[in-house]
Amino acid sequence: MNIEKGKITGQQLLFLIAGFVQGSVLLIDFTVGITEHQTWMVILVGLAVSTPFFLSYVMLAKRFAGMNLVQINDMVYGRFLGKVVSLYYIFFFLLTLSFNIRDVGELYITFLMPDTPFVLLLVVFTATCAYAVSKGIEVLARVSHLFVFIGIFVIISTFPLLLDQMDFSNFLPFFELPFGKIFQGVHIVSSVPFGETVVFLAIMGSLNNTEHVIKRTYSGLLIGAATLLIVAVRNIAVLGKTQTIWTSMSFQSIRLIDIGTILTRLDFLVGIAQTVLIFLKCSLFFYALAVSLSQLFGLKSYLPLILPLAGIEVVIAATVFQSPVDHAMITQNAGIIYSIPLMFVIPLLSLLIAKIRGLPKFERGKGT
Repeated sequence: MNIEKGKITGQQLLFLIAGFVQGSVLLIDFTVGITEHQTWMVILVGLAVSTPFFLSYVMLAKRFAGMNLVQINDMVYGRFLGKVVSLYYIFFFLLTLSFNIRDVGELYITFLMPDTPFVLLLVVFTATCAYAVSKGIEVLARVSHLFVFIGIFVIISTFPLLLDQMDFSNFLPFFELPFGKIFQGVHIVSSVPFGETVVFLAIMGSLNNTEHVIKRTYSGLLIGAATLLIVAVRNIAVLGKTQTIWTSMSFQSIRLIDIGTILTRLDFLVGIAQTVLIFLKCSLFFYALAVSLSQLFGLKSYLPLILPLAGIEVVIAATVFQSPVDHAMITQNAGIIYSIPLMFVIPLLSLLIAKIRGLPKFERGKGT
């Protein structure tokens, strides 16, 4: 039984994936502390490394068209082991959602609304995500293109205004960092945000047609990756080596815009863009969490779980880290380790088992 009745198109899925990846633009900061002026290179390599795994998610969802993540795991691994694998994914969705909710709180408390109680910011943002999730994936899909265009508009409109502040010698020398740091940076980028697209295994079951799904999903991934790349290039060119000392490089870059003392303090544009994009990303994680959990417990609807899950997420987000530095350190180390199997091992293994066993045993959806 599929709990979600709403359907999305391939084009809507494209924008959902693009907006999801764009929603991780704040998390580039975690990589910059390691890879410095070679962050742009790490993003490109991370995209290349992640592509086969991303395609395995899409091929798995296409093979089990109309089924969500829990249903796929039950069919591939059996009811008991499948539930264990699904619990692993649910744990990942739960923690990752709380981390991203905290990112929003830290963004506002640091740059936009420093006098507002931190917990209040978390409650308001989580409640907004919960409301969006209660409306279903179809509603989120319909507004996703708007969020993506907002993110692209902010980048396009601010990049030319910073040309006089850019020094492209900041990208030199190439290949200066030791291999260990480059490897760690690629690992982080491959996991966050590209590997996090594994969440769409809980969403692609709502596709109304799997035709051309590979082309559309990968196009969405490329749009999101291009956004991260442009932001990284802009920040490196503007801030140079000083970018490693700032909490948010994008805010510091945009604050340098000063056109005749008229166009100044445009960092509010960054705040708006990052808020709506992280909202989309968190809503998708929230939706995947609620649907997967309700499917695991055999509920007829995920709606009764939304309010309790929102409360749990606020508590975790408020207490999981002591500071942004603590957040960055855990993400750079422990966070990308426990997520490796569910991003890079289990989907490929599931696809291999499904092919060997000839699963599913019923007629699959059409696709190319």
